[in-house]
Amino acid sequence: MVGMMKQAVAVQCDFDPQVITNTLWAFATLGLQPSEALMAGMMKQAVAVQGDFNPQAIANTLWAFATPRVQASEGLMAWMMKEAVAVQGDFNAQVIANTLCAFATLGLQPSEGLMVGMMKQAVAV
Repeated sequence: MVGMMKQAVAVQCDFDPQVITNTLWAFATLGLQPSEALMAGMMKQAVAVQGDFNPQAIANTLWAFATPRVQASEGLMAWMMKEAVAVQGDFNAQVIANTLCAFATLGLQPSEGLMVGMMKQAVAV
């Protein structure tokens, strides 16, 4: 596993949102803590490609941070909240649940705009 983490660190600047999400999801599902270098790089790359995340990728990435209770950077979390508000009209019930569960697990208060939007979208779906 150490070799895979080192390889991921070496190529993470090429990761798109789906690869970032899948990588973080895999570590979380396996119950493994990614190295600090890998987490730092993934957060940096997520910010670099932030405009390409879809609702499912946002929810899955938040869940992947929440599962091992890894604190994402303030910049990344602020962006994810802002992006979630912007695309919440596309959220389905599972994405809403995963997003709110991730914030709760991380002990983070979602923005008022996110909470209001999630409640409206939950009623809509």
